[in-house]
Amino acid sequence: MKIKHLVRALIIASATFSSASALAEGHVNSPVRVAIDHQGIPYVQKDDSLGAWQQAALPYGQKAVAASGGYFHYHFGTSPDDPGYAYYEGATFSVSESGNAFRYQDGNWQPVTGCWGATDVSSFTVDHVYCVNGDGTLKKFNDDTENFEGSYRIDNEVITKIDVALGGEIWAITESDKLFKFNGVSWEQQSLACGKLCTLKDIAVGSGQVYLVASVYGSNDGPQSVYTLNNGELVKFGAFYNIDVDRDGVIWAISNYTRTLFYKRPGMSEFAEDAQMSQRVSSSIGG
Repeated sequence: MKIKHLVRALIIASATFSSASALAEGHVNSPVRVAIDHQGIPYVQKDDSLGAWQQAALPYGQKAVAASGGYFHYHFGTSPDDPGYAYYEGATFSVSESGNAFRYQDGNWQPVTGCWGATDVSSFTVDHVYCVNGDGTLKKFNDDTENFEGSYRIDNEVITKIDVALGGEIWAITESDKLFKFNGVSWEQQSLACGKLCTLKDIAVGSGQVYLVASVYGSNDGPQSVYTLNNGELVKFGAFYNIDVDRDGVIWAISNYTRTLFYKRPGMSEFAEDAQMSQRVSSSIGG
């Protein structure tokens, strides 16, 4: 574990994550999620029994357009006298309407350089964080320099949205409504039977499933809805405006009808509306 991470962990454990009460329970591993309301204000949640969403506006009144959650680890001690320690891995990011990138640290959004004109960001762990750069390429976050660096491009394509899945696997949709997956060496285009009849808006990958937010010509699903990918076919999943899957396999989705936030934990048969975020109109979710 890096020394700077341990220092951050101790600061967070003794002071605040989003609020002191959110950390009071401790002793659990918890996903960190970010919901963005219709005014571009992010709300951050640590998954504990309080389930409290804490408002965390970007600096200088900037509006957030995309975000990616992280994870909060609890490391147990090695003896009765060793209580262990809390470790927030620092993989929660967002991008603003003006294309600036931010990292959530010590209860605030800290600016991160290296990605200009950013349109999206996604993370699996702090070692697998990517932003969509203004030129339609990807840049990877370097935790040593705390900067986005390098360039990952798809030949003759402009990347618009991404999701980083299990193990750092990258999925991307492009301006030409194509779907790609990075195999660690090169980009592989994925088959889509709808062809020019679908417009891809966003993507989420988790729990062995690919979810596409799309507008499908000729359907009765409204301006956009969520579909699963099955052998190249888009299969209607739900009347949702946006969707994401966190690292505990919890599906988070925003209703097309109410624009409020719903969730479905493993083992649940139906989605349930998040009680706190039901008071707000949401536009995006990052788990």
